[in-house]
Amino acid sequence: MHGHIHPVDDSVEHDTSTTEATCVCGPRVQPVERDDGSVGWLIVHHSLDGRERREGAS
Repeated sequence: MHGHIHPVDDSVEHDTSTTEATCVCGPRVQPVERDDGSVGWLIVHHSLDGRERREGAS
């Protein structure tokens, strides 16, 4: 399993077309244990529009 989590309506379009972490946002790859005990990989993309700063200020 390779899945992507990416921000919606970001200032850039994130590349989720590959099983590699090659997006311009510099995503991190995180292991995820499946129900059967095997490990899959999740590619977690970072926003480039600064939403974390705005959300943290609330």
